[in-house]
Amino acid sequence: MKIENSALDVAISLVGAELQSIKSVETGKEYLWQGDPEFWARRAPLLFPVVGQLKGDAYKIGEESYSLGKHGFARDSAFDVVKWNPTEIVLSLKSSPETYTSYPFHFDFRVGYRLEENSIIQSFEVINTDSQTLPFSFGAHPAFNANPIDGHYITFDQNEDQESVIIEDGVRGDKTKPVFDENRIQLTQNIFDEDALIFSKLNSNSVVLKSNEGENQVKVEFEGFPFLGIWAKPKASYVCIEPWCGIADHKDHNGNIFEKEGVMVLEAGNRMEKSITMTFG
Repeated sequence: MKIENSALDVAISLVGAELQSIKSVETGKEYLWQGDPEFWARRAPLLFPVVGQLKGDAYKIGEESYSLGKHGFARDSAFDVVKWNPTEIVLSLKSSPETYTSYPFHFDFRVGYRLEENSIIQSFEVINTDSQTLPFSFGAHPAFNANPIDGHYITFDQNEDQESVIIEDGVRGDKTKPVFDENRIQLTQNIFDEDALIFSKLNSNSVVLKSNEGENQVKVEFEGFPFLGIWAKPKASYVCIEPWCGIADHKDHNGNIFEKEGVMVLEAGNRMEKSITMTFG
């Protein structure tokens, strides 16, 4: 599926509602990582109904335990088209017998992409179609070309002094490491050797990926998303900038999904919407 305007030509897959390409109409420049399987075959997966890894790849509702893999199942699921015109598309993933085995809730998870000049507004909508309370998380995971990785840095719109959480065996531990120089993180060949950089409750609501010469590659605005991940496979030539409503389990989590840090809940019949904006060049 494609949407385009005078500035951007964008391709989206129905599998995972995943961005496949973001090109400048004027120059033909490709902003999105193209999924080299030598490093990482995905491009911009969607995370739902969990973000990150669950402790033991499982969670509990009462005394009942359910298995659910890292980042959930949306990224590998087929979405349906709800709306499509030249500059906008809205896609939907609804609960099914297949999703119910690992996530026993009825839902409608909608993802939209809308073009405005050289920006993509990516929207998320969760609708609780169940008769019970719905616990969930979601997030974006777009990978932007950054070749070479150590030729780029990320600036935040405010100075930041917190340290990144260190992932231990897929979940969050108690160790942290410093990465900020005021409002800037310089990317290096080894910065992701210990997995993603993970932050919560930042002062900033936006970041910009820049080349070391100061050229803007993409600005990501994420107001309303309490967590941010930054990640790539070590030595790969891309970087993921990931606004999240949700986060990986802590190593001491008790497994109860309703007590999981970052989990959101919707009462029966309610809906929730959030969006991020990606501006290129």
